[in-house]
Amino acid sequence: MQSCEISSDSTDDPLSRALHRHRQPRIVVIGAGLAGLAATKTLLENGFTNVTVLEASDRIGGRVQSIQHGKTTLELGATWIHGANGNPIYHLAEENGLLEHTTEEERSVGRISLYAKNGVAHYQTNNGKRIPKDLVEEFSDLYNEVESCESSSPSMDEVSLSEFGEWTEIPGAHHVIPVGFIKVVEILAQDIPSRVLHLSKPVRRIHWNCSSQDAEEIADQADHNQDQRPSPSPVCVECEDAECLLADHVIVTASLGFLKKAHETLFSPGLPQDKAQAIQKLGISTTDKIFLEFAEPFWSPECNSIQFVWEDEAQLESQAYPEELWYRKICSFDVLYPPERYGHMLSGWICGEEALRMERCDDETVAEICTELLRQFTGNQNIPKPRRILRSSWGSNPYIRGSYSFTQVGSSGRDVERLAEPLPYIKNTKAPPLQVLFAGEATHRKYYSTTHGALLSGQREANRLIELYQYSFGAETTKPNI
Repeated sequence: MQSCEISSDSTDDPLSRALHRHRQPRIVVIGAGLAGLAATKTLLENGFTNVTVLEASDRIGGRVQSIQHGKTTLELGATWIHGANGNPIYHLAEENGLLEHTTEEERSVGRISLYAKNGVAHYQTNNGKRIPKDLVEEFSDLYNEVESCESSSPSMDEVSLSEFGEWTEIPGAHHVIPVGFIKVVEILAQDIPSRVLHLSKPVRRIHWNCSSQDAEEIADQADHNQDQRPSPSPVCVECEDAECLLADHVIVTASLGFLKKAHETLFSPGLPQDKAQAIQKLGISTTDKIFLEFAEPFWSPECNSIQFVWEDEAQLESQAYPEELWYRKICSFDVLYPPERYGHMLSGWICGEEALRMERCDDETVAEICTELLRQFTGNQNIPKPRRILRSSWGSNPYIRGSYSFTQVGSSGRDVERLAEPLPYIKNTKAPPLQVLFAGEATHRKYYSTTHGALLSGQREANRLIELYQYSFGAETTKPNI
């Protein structure tokens, strides 16, 4: 595969003119989620033309996955734009008319149950009793704040209390995109030439700090096309299909879950100890959704969610349920509004190891268990089985392995910063700078776990390279942030 040369119309600024006069740096972006696409878009807009994107799966979007389900769009991954003013995802959606058809229910100040904000959440016990409204109001705010599905953690015992305020919330309402969150992904990708983006192209190993001889030997072993071999490079990206790409810079946007599983074999030489420790210390778990579609609603018109409250506390003392009791981790089912768009549909939540166990079950089993739960908690034994079921499986996705990051007990914001720090570290002044850069939601100290954090992290790493070459070509006099 040839590194892609792209014509650029951005020759009016000093950096673009300088890039056209010099050899274009070869940049490989690993991952075509929000971070990877944002980095690529930023680089192309600033005159970099030799950019290649490698995506392991057969689609773009990463943890954004919108599924057409009948006449509606369901979000298996990212669902909400969290906050408005100052949120780049919000402004991108607004500028492109993606929020024009949002209903009042899809613009909310809530975090989890964002549907039908004028409705009422029904808190039901496993004995089929409804908890009185006045009692619910005493604890509901705290319950929603510390719910483990919200933190994508197996248990709130694993979330660092000292770092709980590290995450920063952008003020303003939270929005749902009726036509699908994937439209944001498509907007980011629309100006990226198709020849830049390579799907189903997983990476086996990133060889960095290579001498020219090392890179040549790796390329030879991988049967690199001799006619396409460029000048010496400090990085060689070896793909699973044995193809090698020589590069000056690689931006890695892999999820924290994937890095936890694969970093020891993905990087050669291995990561510095403190970066490897940061990967291990930071937390990521699985939060899955279960969509159930019914022919008719069994819930009352004012109900916007059914919250499950288990009364037998003695069985809740252990941090994890026995494998066969995975369903006890389902915390709620939200009612999707408006019915004109969604039909009669519930969206359930499950996280942690129990989510992984759910992923191993077939659809029929999950549908039967969810139906029994709804009958048990509502006390209505006449609830029929759903006519359709759709669910996510982020934990067992081999290229993602989790939903989004959190500050685990023993970790801190400094670990997020360490994860984001490029290689080689600046103290190694003899090696070419910014060989391997890191982006993705888990690398943003203030906005980890969010789509806007992912997008901003991709722009951040692209801007590191822009500053580097501005400094190198004399387009700017300030020293780059490397």
